[in-house]
Amino acid sequence: MRLKQLIKWAAIGWTIAIFIGCAWPSDYLSPEMTTNDKFIHVGIFGLWGLLWGTVSKSPIRIFVIGVLYGFLIEIYQLVMPINRSFEWLDLAADSVGIALGLVVSVALMRRIIQG
Repeated sequence: MRLKQLIKWAAIGWTIAIFIGCAWPSDYLSPEMTTNDKFIHVGIFGLWGLLWGTVSKSPIRIFVIGVLYGFLIEIYQLVMPINRSFEWLDLAADSVGIALGLVVSVALMRRIIQG
């Protein structure tokens, strides 16, 4: 299997894992997870941006899709009875993570292409 295909499957899997983690009822989350919540958002969406940025040719498109994905997850948390809530700061942390992941992926791809 080619590396790009492997990374694409990892990106798909990570997208699903993010949804499962964000859809988990808060009753089952540890207090440490809610304390460092924004860092967790930056980290998980940073990896998301890195993976998708590596297999995509349009970082701006990936950024927009990622922010939309984060927004839809926040809406899901608002409307579903999982004892979670919509937070603008979570979406901001998601956006920062995506941007950081994309910057790293673009830099990595440039380095790989240049040899």
